[in-house]
Amino acid sequence: MIMSNVVLDYRVSEFDTQQQADDYDVWFRQKVEEGLKCKTFHTHDEVMERLRQRRENTYTQIERLL
Repeated sequence: MIMSNVVLDYRVSEFDTQQQADDYDVWFRQKVEEGLKCKTFHTHDEVMERLRQRRENTYTQIERLL
């Protein structure tokens, strides 16, 4: 990895230096790889259905309290 302390334009980059951007890129790619290795996979529809059920259960509990 090449070390660079070039100052980046704040209008173009959220990082102050190229080194910070490079470090973040390495970290981000590592996190994505870890996520792709995860054995648990849920489709969007499964997640949304689970959320709908949780929301419905929460509303039911609130109604019981009123």
